[in-house]
Amino acid sequence: MPVVGGRPVVGAQAVVVDDQGRVLLQLRLWPAGWEPPGGHVGASENPEIAVIRETLEETGLEIEIERLIGYYRFIGIRHDTDVVFRARVVGGRLQRSREAWRLSWVEPEQLPGSLFPWYRQRIEDAMLPASGVPKERIQEVGLGAVGRHGLALLGDLLSSLWPSRARPSSS
Repeated sequence: MPVVGGRPVVGAQAVVVDDQGRVLLQLRLWPAGWEPPGGHVGASENPEIAVIRETLEETGLEIEIERLIGYYRFIGIRHDTDVVFRARVVGGRLQRSREAWRLSWVEPEQLPGSLFPWYRQRIEDAMLPASGVPKERIQEVGLGAVGRHGLALLGDLLSSLWPSRARPSSS
């Protein structure tokens, strides 16, 4: 298992990009929010194998890693390090799972407000031209970010229940 900044890599995500340049996101129920597919890396597991396995389990899609994007170390209320890859679909069929309640291909410029906040930077990095040098970023996860995420999630939920043209009036 790779170690970055003295901490082992415990998570791996795939920014899966389709032929139209859209990114695959999944909506988790707990903790609630949108994120790219991925998950836990076992103690003796290769992160590339882990993210391929997790993506298949969560989305039904077989992926091929295009490149390593970088290592992202949390500080604040989380203290993990994740590795992020850019990938493309090579097989399978998109299907929901118990971990991915909803799946959606999204334009990178139109990421949902309830995307977990730390994934924005990771997706932006994955959409940049390949530089050959993996990013190493520190991402702060504090109570403010978690609170803003909760409000965004509530806003997305209310918008889905009452689209703007059908929203009840306050009068």
